[in-house]
Amino acid sequence: MVDDVNAADAREPTREVQSDVRRVETIWTDCRARYGASGDFLFGSFGAADAMYVPIVARFHTYAVPVGAVARAYMDVVMTLPAWDEWQAAARKEPWVLPEDEVDWPSIHRE
Repeated sequence: MVDDVNAADAREPTREVQSDVRRVETIWTDCRARYGASGDFLFGSFGAADAMYVPIVARFHTYAVPVGAVARAYMDVVMTLPAWDEWQAAARKEPWVLPEDEVDWPSIHRE
């Protein structure tokens, strides 16, 4: 996990990626509208569904994926969790790289 990719390394997302992003945004928006009225997370308070989406929040943030206001608000809330900093620190310590999953490979940007 990294914080940000250099602008020069940014790539235009494919239609398939754009479709996936919109699908995630729809899920987040629907869950927050239907169930999250009592809190900032998908079903009110932080739960398993939110934990499942933390890697997606991280990727959207890392690669500056454009999202709508509801998705951005959700991402901001997730990134304010105390555990967020712990997860980021642990990820930076990971020594392995999966080149097929790193868009900035072979020069991994770590901070």
